[in-house]
Amino acid sequence: MAVAVGAERRKVAPRGTVMLAGIVACLGIAGKVTLARHVPTWLDFHVTHWVDKRSEWTVLHRGTNWFFTKISNPIAHALSSSYDAISWLLRTLRWPGVLAATFAIGSRTGGWKAATAGTVALAGCGVLQLWDHTMSTLALMIVAVIVSLVIGVPLGIWAGLNDAADRRMKAVLDAAQVMPAYVYLLPMVVLFGIGTPPAIVATVVFAVAPAVRLTSLGLRSVPVVASEVGSSFGCTKRQLLFKVQLPLARRAILLGLNQVIMMGFGVIVIAALVGTGGLGLDVLAGLQKVDVGRSFVPGLALVFTAIMLDRVTTGERSVARKSRFSLPPRMRRFRGLFSPLSVSVVVVVAKLLNVKSFPTRLTVDLAKPVNQAADWAQRHLRKGVPLVGGTGPISDFVVRDLLNPLRSLLTNRPWWVVVAVVALLAWASGGAKLAVVCTACLTGIAGLRTWELAMDTLSQVLVAVLISLALAIPIGVLSGRSDRVERGLRPLLDAAQVLPSFVYLVPVIFLFNVGRVPGIIASVIYALPPGIRLTSLGLRSVPISTREAAVSFGATPRQELLKVQLPLALRSVMLGVNQTIMTVLSMVIVAALIGAGGLGLEAVYGLTHGEIGRGVSGGLSIVALAIVLDRITQAWGNRSNT
Repeated sequence: MAVAVGAERRKVAPRGTVMLAGIVACLGIAGKVTLARHVPTWLDFHVTHWVDKRSEWTVLHRGTNWFFTKISNPIAHALSSSYDAISWLLRTLRWPGVLAATFAIGSRTGGWKAATAGTVALAGCGVLQLWDHTMSTLALMIVAVIVSLVIGVPLGIWAGLNDAADRRMKAVLDAAQVMPAYVYLLPMVVLFGIGTPPAIVATVVFAVAPAVRLTSLGLRSVPVVASEVGSSFGCTKRQLLFKVQLPLARRAILLGLNQVIMMGFGVIVIAALVGTGGLGLDVLAGLQKVDVGRSFVPGLALVFTAIMLDRVTTGERSVARKSRFSLPPRMRRFRGLFSPLSVSVVVVVAKLLNVKSFPTRLTVDLAKPVNQAADWAQRHLRKGVPLVGGTGPISDFVVRDLLNPLRSLLTNRPWWVVVAVVALLAWASGGAKLAVVCTACLTGIAGLRTWELAMDTLSQVLVAVLISLALAIPIGVLSGRSDRVERGLRPLLDAAQVLPSFVYLVPVIFLFNVGRVPGIIASVIYALPPGIRLTSLGLRSVPISTREAAVSFGATPRQELLKVQLPLALRSVMLGVNQTIMTVLSMVIVAALIGAGGLGLEAVYGLTHGEIGRGVSGGLSIVALAIVLDRITQAWGNRSNT
């Protein structure tokens, strides 16, 4: 035992000695060498100027250069034509036909309950007097989802059948999902101009990852016995794929479709910044004018649209239970014609009756009561009541005692000290290679001339993550140890993950004034579900035999949790921490629309004012900051598994 301990000490000592030597060296350099507190002027990559020049070049040569005439412009034209065709189809169906088609599709994919829920949710958009704008957003989503599946499913099949392709694709998909959705709009505007094409392409790039991953996962989850049986019956590789593997992977592929839709919503709404119109533009206009009613109503319509698409794409319809109204055997062959026929009848009747716009007698105007509620909240809830308090003191506490001190700590220290500290943290977490990557990313932020903005964003991210984890981990522990709590939280977490990130900003304005605090609160709400789910999943994944062994040795419930469950679930918990950080980062950027500032403001300003170089600098800084946070927290998760 002594030899083993000594060997372990000899193994650990060199790493600790190197780290200590590195700290001493940094202190020595800081004491003897004079370095500028701020980023030196020579450390400038001139990205803004370079991108602005390239952007001007694209405007001048869009009609003559081969890349635009042969590749970019045809793609943009095809996407615009597809969007126009889908919009024409939705207008031709009219609102009764669209609702009938929604019910018909939902009944085939999710069953009667899902079809009813989806149809009622979509009808709610008409009740809110936003039917036409909803159809514009729906047309964008349909085109983006179709293109994502056309690209993602074949790539997923390739990755599912080829290990080398899976490894290469995984690295690309990891990099794609690290980047916030904002970042994709900037280069797309340069390549495809303003309007629907850049929004659709950015959505495809951001949302294609789950289609690839889940298609590959579905194929790799097919039992080997099923493939062997197919091969033994003489199936070719093509027949084996289409007759055995893809049908058995159907559920995973449909889940990928659902995730593509949910992820696409986040970009489609933000794409209103490049002139796509629809519900996103309505929400954006309300947020920019701090008109809560004007932003709340289209935000609610977005929620209804997301619920509709979520319900009709779940693919959870049970085929085992027979309906009491089953068709006679001779009629079952014509069952597939009933849904298109019924939709056609509804469309013809609507045309004969000249039914065009959604009936006004069924609509309601929520903007006025919502604004009245917002005014009441400003007068009463912000100031609070005796012994209870209000949102005003909470906002002051967060700004005064959390955000401002942390931002001052990051911005008032010399920039190279922050880089050195993060490098040492990365070294301790994942080794020298990770330290080099993090140092390069932070130095890149300095070279992009966005250091202070990045530190402002980092302070918001850290505060939001701290609050999110303080809530998510205890709630996740309760959910992991109690079936009743897990069942009660499930619908709330499902609803939270269905809502587009844009929507969270709207209700927060009720209680908090514009600025960094509402962005923090919205980020916490948006980031709670992954933290809670992964913590609960980790605890529930602990083998029951291990828990029973601990109890048999006299462990109390507290000891069982702290000594057995949490240590064995640490990898899942750390994955939840990683996902919480990345979710908060993406949401803090979106919060720039209501005055949160930081790097998000740079990206928004660059998009809305035509300063593409400024937007690209902000976007690249977001990517670099995301890589640092993602890689360090992933290293924590990997260490917890060793």
